[in-house]
Amino acid sequence: MMQDTNLRLQVEALLFSSGRKMSVEELVELTGAKETQLLKALKQLQSEYNSKETSLIIIDENKHWKMSVKESYMPLVRRIVSETELPKGVLETLAVIAWKAPILQSQVIKIRNNKAYEHIAQLEDSGFITKERHGRSYKIKLTQKFFEYFDIESVKRLREQLERKQKLNKNTEG
Repeated sequence: MMQDTNLRLQVEALLFSSGRKMSVEELVELTGAKETQLLKALKQLQSEYNSKETSLIIIDENKHWKMSVKESYMPLVRRIVSETELPKGVLETLAVIAWKAPILQSQVIKIRNNKAYEHIAQLEDSGFITKERHGRSYKIKLTQKFFEYFDIESVKRLREQLERKQKLNKNTEG
């Protein structure tokens, strides 16, 4: 019983500290527990958070688990989370790159103007993108840090989310 509690607390600490989705395999590796024990601890933790009065929730997304804020508290949290370390212009350039990734640097410059050269350099320094020579330009790709930082699984999933939001916006405008 004590071992179960310790594992549950370890998992809680990992989910809280990582701030991102963690796979069952990764949690097994970090805790040294068996997968069945770990899944039991995750389900107990999830149930615990669902039953107590808290702003946090444990989410299972296709064998990837994360600790998050309940939807009702998101407007409050967004007020501080939206202030990322990246300035608005750099974020806008990153949005173009994310939407079209992989994309040639020359295309980003056409869309965003010459200021984007600085933005691309900053994004590369920050580890959100990589560049590789492609003819007379560079091919820009998103890094794993981008996906973890913005809690996105893939470019495909990002596009699906953006398209869904775009449809919702059109429906609420009309």
